[in-house]
Amino acid sequence: MSKHQAIRAIRVEIERLNQEIDLKIIRGASYRREALRHKTLMAQLARLSPRRKYFAGFGNFVRMFLF
Repeated sequence: MSKHQAIRAIRVEIERLNQEIDLKIIRGASYRREALRHKTLMAQLARLSPRRKYFAGFGNFVRMFLF
């Protein structure tokens, strides 16, 4: 599985999990297990996703006005 496919699969799983958590909140049921799974998936996504540098976007913004 490529990195892109892994990121996509994790995002799909997070969406499914969010829907499940929402339903449990509405029903008043405990969603502890789902919350832990969500936390784990978010950590995996953070490791796989490219990190954005703070000044990268700022440099593009400045270049827009200089040139």
